[in-house]
Amino acid sequence: MVRMRMSNLLIAVCLMFVRGNSKTVPVGPYKDQLLNLHNAYRLMQGAADMQALVWDDQLSKEAQAWTQRCVFEHQKKGRGENLAYDTHRKTNEELINSSMKAWYDEIKDYNYYGKQCYRSCHYTQIVWAKTRKVGCAIEKCDSMSTFGRMSKNAWYLACFYDPMGNNMSEYPYQKGEACTKCFKKQSCEKGLCTGVEACEDYDENCNYWATNGECKKNPKFMSPKCRKSCGICH
Repeated sequence: MVRMRMSNLLIAVCLMFVRGNSKTVPVGPYKDQLLNLHNAYRLMQGAADMQALVWDDQLSKEAQAWTQRCVFEHQKKGRGENLAYDTHRKTNEELINSSMKAWYDEIKDYNYYGKQCYRSCHYTQIVWAKTRKVGCAIEKCDSMSTFGRMSKNAWYLACFYDPMGNNMSEYPYQKGEACTKCFKKQSCEKGLCTGVEACEDYDENCNYWATNGECKKNPKFMSPKCRKSCGICH
């Protein structure tokens, strides 16, 4: 019991030390760059139902709290997540461009009809048609935990998404002429569906699951599938 407590204490001290050697980069000046890159990649898919992403400050705050730990790992708490880090000296703009490109370039390993993303899950999250919101954060870490080792002078980018994508029982988007499968009352802007947020359930059991508390118990499943019953859209 004493050993467990000492181990937890050491982990906490290490995380505090890492946090003390990092610097948050204000994301405001790069918000348009990040949002425009996401939507440009989404437009390239030839999708009939692709939603235009909008920036979400709450997601950005959550991503910032996560990157400030300077630990390169996924949170896995009901948000879609794309993470990247780089130790090369570049401008913030260049690092955003190269990270986004690396995520999108996973398309070369993706099989649309196989549904499973395997090594392409960053790509599929970028182009997940039902995702509506994105928020990102940037942290400069003097020392960061990456895959069991410490990386010096690491630039850390995290983007969180809602609803999260990568439900492997679904296709990331429906192929077809742009905007031909937008939701009712939506409009088409530059080939993407815009306007009213889709507040729908995608399973006939959503209401039953919601009344049994699954929205809180199982948000990773319920958030994208039962938005209306869980009351998480407008």
